[in-house]
Amino acid sequence: MKKILFLLLASLLVLVACGKTIEPSKVIKGFKDDGLNVKNEKEMKKEDYGSAPMKAEKAKIFEVEDGKNARLFMFKSDDDLKETKKYYDKLGKSSAILYSHTYSKNNYLLQMNGEIDDSTFKKYKKSLSKTLE
Repeated sequence: MKKILFLLLASLLVLVACGKTIEPSKVIKGFKDDGLNVKNEKEMKKEDYGSAPMKAEKAKIFEVEDGKNARLFMFKSDDDLKETKKYYDKLGKSSAILYSHTYSKNNYLLQMNGEIDDSTFKKYKKSLSKTLE
């Protein structure tokens, strides 16, 4: 009986730990704490998505540099994340002018204007990874 109770309790603890959600505001704070630019941050509205799929549970848009933006999406479904990432990646392959940086980890997608330096994008990727660990 003690073993069964122990297993049930251990399983419950694992489920609670796995269900921990990191909010987009914590990721944004991580960017700022790491000295990265997050200007004019706001919740995304329908018009901010353009023709991209509106599958995110939560999404923020912010300026990184010189009017060039990034979007931070949080998804409930891995399928929705993959669909949205595929959309941005496919756009970039169809035309160089439509290229954007994309990076996904856990239930997050970071999409950033392709005119932003690779080295800058890598800093945001590193910060996002660190926050989600």
